[in-house]
Amino acid sequence: MSSRSSSGNFAFCSTACILMIERCAFAKINIGLHVLGKRDDGYHSIATIFAPLAFHDRITIEPAHGLHIQMVPSYGITERENLVWRAATLLAKRLGCTSGAKITIEKHIPPGSGLGGGSSNAAATLLGLLALWNRTLPDDELRALALELGSDVPFFLRPQLAYAEGRGEQLTPLPPIAARSVLVVLPNVSISTSWAYAALKRTGEHPRPRLLSDALVASALDDALLRSVCTNDFELVVFAVHPELATIKEQLYNFGAQYASLSGTGSALFGFFENRRAALHAAAHMRNYRTVVTTIVTGANDNTGSCS
Repeated sequence: MSSRSSSGNFAFCSTACILMIERCAFAKINIGLHVLGKRDDGYHSIATIFAPLAFHDRITIEPAHGLHIQMVPSYGITERENLVWRAATLLAKRLGCTSGAKITIEKHIPPGSGLGGGSSNAAATLLGLLALWNRTLPDDELRALALELGSDVPFFLRPQLAYAEGRGEQLTPLPPIAARSVLVVLPNVSISTSWAYAALKRTGEHPRPRLLSDALVASALDDALLRSVCTNDFELVVFAVHPELATIKEQLYNFGAQYASLSGTGSALFGFFENRRAALHAAAHMRNYRTVVTTIVTGANDNTGSCS
C-alpha cells in the first residue's frame, strides 16, 4: 500500500516485512566519570567507563500505518518528545523509507536516572527498524546517525564494557570483568543532564591520565582502587542539591557494597556486591526506594533476540 497517514510521511509496511521485532534496551552505569572541560562545540569532554546492565526496557516493533510510539508508563513524555520518535524519523529520512511502524516501549529504566534509558531505547529502535524494514547501513553510517541522537547512543548499538572519551562516543572495548552483583537504587528524583553540567561549571581543561581504564584492566576491579580512582565528578553538585542521594551512597557502603557511586548525572546510585545474596540483603534494608539487583552484561551484545 502507499496511503499516507497523519503520523508523518509513513506508509504501511509492505507484506515482505517481518511481523514483529523485539529487542532489549539495556541500562548502563558509569564506573567513574570525569568531566575534563568544555569543548568549542559546546559539549564537554569526558572520561568514563560504560558498563551495560542486564536490567533493561523491552522494545516491540510491528508494521503499521504511519509511525506510532507508545511508552508504558509514559512518565509524562509525549509521543513526539520521545527520543524513539526522533530515531525512527531520522532513520527513515536517511533510508528514504516511507514504511511505518508501531513501537511499544515497556519502560523499566526511569528517565532522568543516569542509566541511559532514553539513549538505549533509541539505539534499539534503530536496530529494530532496520530489521523490520529489511534494510542495512554500514557501521560507520549507523554510528554517525546514532551520534546525532545523543552522545551515548552509539554505545548502545553494541553495549559492552568500554572506556569512553570525547563526548562519550569514542569507545575502547575493555576485557570482561569478574562477575559482580549490582544493586541499583532508584530514588524518586529526576535530574536534568543539562542542569548538572551547568552546575558543574567546568569550562577549562582539566587533563587526567587514563586512570579509569588502566585501573580497571590492571586491578580487575580492585575495590580500593575503584574507590580512589573511579570517582564521579557530578556527585559534588548533585549531592549538594539532593543530600538524600549522598545518604543512599553511604547506606550502600554500610550494607556491604565493595564500591558505590552515582551513575552518570544521577539520580540512580549503584553498588557492587560480592554475590547476589549480599545484594539482596542490602536491598531488603532499603525498602523506601525502588531497587534492582542485576549484573553487568559481559561481552559484546547487539541487542538481538527476544528479551527474557
